[in-house]
Amino acid sequence: MNLKNPLSWLSLGFGSGLSPVAPGTVGSIFAIAIYYFFFFGNIVEWFDHLIFISFVVLSFFVGLYIYPKTVKEQNDPGSFVWDEFVGMWVACIPLAIINHSLQWLIIAFVLFRIFDIWKPFGIKKIDSKHGAFYVMIDDVVAGAFAGILMFFLSYFLI
Repeated sequence: MNLKNPLSWLSLGFGSGLSPVAPGTVGSIFAIAIYYFFFFGNIVEWFDHLIFISFVVLSFFVGLYIYPKTVKEQNDPGSFVWDEFVGMWVACIPLAIINHSLQWLIIAFVLFRIFDIWKPFGIKKIDSKHGAFYVMIDDVVAGAFAGILMFFLSYFLI
C-alpha cells in the first residue's frame, strides 16, 4: 500500500493493519478505542442512536470506496482492517440499549472476534467471494451476530 495516500491510512485502520501479529484483532481494538472515546456513554437519545448508525453506514460505504483504491489486485489482504472497524462498530450498536458499561464493550469485542474468526452461519461463504462488498459485508454480518447475541445475553444476565 502507498503510505503517502491518505486513503491507505483509513484502509490500514490508522496503522493498526500493519501489526505483524493479528492485524484484524489489533484493528478491532483500535475501532473499540474510537467507539470508546467518541461514542461510549454519549448515545442517550434517539437522535444519538441515529447519528451513530449513520456513522456506521457511512463508514461501510467509505470501505467500499477505499478498498479497490488501496489494495489493488490483492483479495482481502490482512492489512486491510477497515472492515474490522465497521464490523466492530456494528457489534457496538446494541450497547446503548443494553448498557454503557466497559464490561459489555469487552463482550462486544470478544463476540465480534469469535464470529469474525470462526465465520459461522454463512459468513464463511460470504468471505469466500471476491470484491469490496464481500470483504466489508462479512464483517458487518459478524458484527450483527455479535450484537444480536449480546442483546440476548443481556436479557438473561441483567
